[in-house]
Amino acid sequence: MKKFIIILSILCSALTLSAQDVIWKLTYDVAFPFSYTKDFADQVSWRGAALDFDRFIGENFAVGMGISWSTFVQKYPDSYYQRDNILLHGTQVRYVNNIPLTVRFSWYQPLDPVELYGTLGVGTVWHETRRDLGTYAFVGDYWQFALAPEVGVIFPVGRSYLNAKLRYVSGFKTDKAPELSYLSLGLGVAW
Repeated sequence: MKKFIIILSILCSALTLSAQDVIWKLTYDVAFPFSYTKDFADQVSWRGAALDFDRFIGENFAVGMGISWSTFVQKYPDSYYQRDNILLHGTQVRYVNNIPLTVRFSWYQPLDPVELYGTLGVGTVWHETRRDLGTYAFVGDYWQFALAPEVGVIFPVGRSYLNAKLRYVSGFKTDKAPELSYLSLGLGVAW
């Protein structure tokens, strides 16, 4: 993990050396679960954030990196959970935490006064499922391949820029990890 963080830091530094060709976006994200994620925790996530940057390598094409975070929480009072030969009863709280790390390929299309963009993020997602029941906690900790397509718009507000986006995150199912799937709606700033 330490090597991964060092490589990520070097790549971020290299991509942002020329600041005038870089766009940064910071958003607050609200996420809606799908598929297995919805089966495990069926509540809208109000806990989310994203930080993305894109470095232009042409007039409209940019390459960058992105990191985001979302947490889904669901409470089930008076529920049962069976694992192996044990049957537990009580209030069950389920969590899905995830942090996608992606390399982004973006196309920007300026339309006066706004700028539209479409992005494909390719990378990995760390994904934790947690089931708390009384004093017991059952935790699954996974890394999986992820795709994150996104569309958005950047528009000027005074001397600043606002960013609105819609991103779908899909962590692919493996033999050990369940599928991760959600749609996030983000609103924030760009510079």
